[in-house]
Amino acid sequence: MTHPVRPRPSAAGRAFAATAASLLALTLLGSSTGTDARWSDAVPLETRAVSTGTLDLVLEPARTTLRHTDFDPATGAVQRGTTDLTGSANAVPALAPGDTVVVTTRAHLDLAGSNLTATLAVDPGVPAGSAVVPRVELAPAPGTGPLPPGAGPSTWTVTAAQDGAVYDVTVSYDVPADPAVQGTALAPGPLTVALTQN
Repeated sequence: MTHPVRPRPSAAGRAFAATAASLLALTLLGSSTGTDARWSDAVPLETRAVSTGTLDLVLEPARTTLRHTDFDPATGAVQRGTTDLTGSANAVPALAPGDTVVVTTRAHLDLAGSNLTATLAVDPGVPAGSAVVPRVELAPAPGTGPLPPGAGPSTWTVTAAQDGAVYDVTVSYDVPADPAVQGTALAPGPLTVALTQN
């Protein structure tokens, strides 16, 4: 039994068939009714600039003074006086209404680094409910610019622009002018000055 000989398509016929198949594939891929669906989603990862460098705080020795009112019972004279308490390890034994304990120090900042921001914070260390009311002041030393306030009380924001800056820190512990607080004892502190990178 012999098989009939089938004519082979010419080269032009094969090229036409390949072109038609390619066009059909492109039509199906580009058609909205095609089955080849693609999904894509992108979420940017938010990163903060990385900073390298140094962050340091140096405090000069603190000085503590008592501003008090003296009353001379013989003459009835009243005058303000100041007593140096620097180096006293014990609490001020007896404060009178209107007295003020003042602690001062000088802070030197070392902030070398790109994109560096930090918070300078002064904590007077007075427990809540104390009769003594602290006041915190930060004053730039000559040649140093002021600092913008930070997010919380007694905090300031510093950047690498403050590298080498010097600030005078003063914390005043005021005793209210109320006879009920006569004899109030106060240990100034623990006063804390901290520099923390943001």
